[in-house]
Amino acid sequence: MRWMRSILILVFAALLLSGCGQKSAGLQEGAAAPDTQLFENGMEYLEKGQYIKARLSFQTLINTYPDSEYTPASFLAIADSYYSEAGTENLLQAEAQYKDFLIFYPTHEMADDAQLKIAAINYRLMRPYDRDPTNARKAETEFKRFLQNYPDSELSPTATEALREVEESLARHDHTIGSFYYKRNSYTAAEMRFKNVLDKYPNFSMMDDTLFKLGRSLEESGRVTEASVYYARIAAEYPFSEYFDTAKERLILLEKDVPVVDEQAAAIHASNRIEKNFSVWDPFKSVMQIFTGRPDIYEVARKRAEQRELAGEGLPSDSEGNP
Repeated sequence: MRWMRSILILVFAALLLSGCGQKSAGLQEGAAAPDTQLFENGMEYLEKGQYIKARLSFQTLINTYPDSEYTPASFLAIADSYYSEAGTENLLQAEAQYKDFLIFYPTHEMADDAQLKIAAINYRLMRPYDRDPTNARKAETEFKRFLQNYPDSELSPTATEALREVEESLARHDHTIGSFYYKRNSYTAAEMRFKNVLDKYPNFSMMDDTLFKLGRSLEESGRVTEASVYYARIAAEYPFSEYFDTAKERLILLEKDVPVVDEQAAAIHASNRIEKNFSVWDPFKSVMQIFTGRPDIYEVARKRAEQRELAGEGLPSDSEGNP
């Protein structure tokens, strides 16, 4: 019977090995590919806010599997990790990464997101209009690039509004400096600033003030004919302005024709006005923005796009997402 027992042991061992082999093969078939695993790990770390670990996983994937289908997304995810981590240094690092992404993947389906985030970074870093305008100018450039390259993007409506706000800030910056020179009778310097506003920011909410001070600067410099051009614009296009009557008086005094009101132009300019409802907190708002930063315009744009999509499908949407 010993030989019978030996045969049974050998059969059992063979079955056991066969089962283990099948189990091992099943595990190998079900295991994720290395690049997939790296990407999933990175996304998990990113969701948990473990940004360094997330970047390590994504960068390892990029270096090891440059042709992986996950490589573009990993490149973008590294930028997103810096964007989410926030802080000036991280945002600048994110900006550089997004720009590299657009160089390597200019036609990627997420290219418009990357470009808007570049603009959003500089929008968040903008200083109040009476401070350094460097980031405001960069935001202006990046928003314009977004609208030029991705005019049909679902994020475009919010980008257009943000650009308008940025241009208003830049116009106020130059207008404030021009007014500073104007009050000190430095008319040549004032003229340069006011003309810059006139040329670059035609929708400026205080354009009537700019036109009048520019006219006065030129008149005080003895350039009466040039001055009358700007008085005439106020008389024709800004009937709601506090300078309307004065501008007409200056034209009469200078023996220039007083134009009739252009109702269409007046309506456009009136729509550009920003009503000022004074609050005791207003003097502190610009100071607080230095410490708290501006809203994330990308998140606002994405939220609005989702709301429009829900509204288009006839589904209820909330009212959040206002900048």
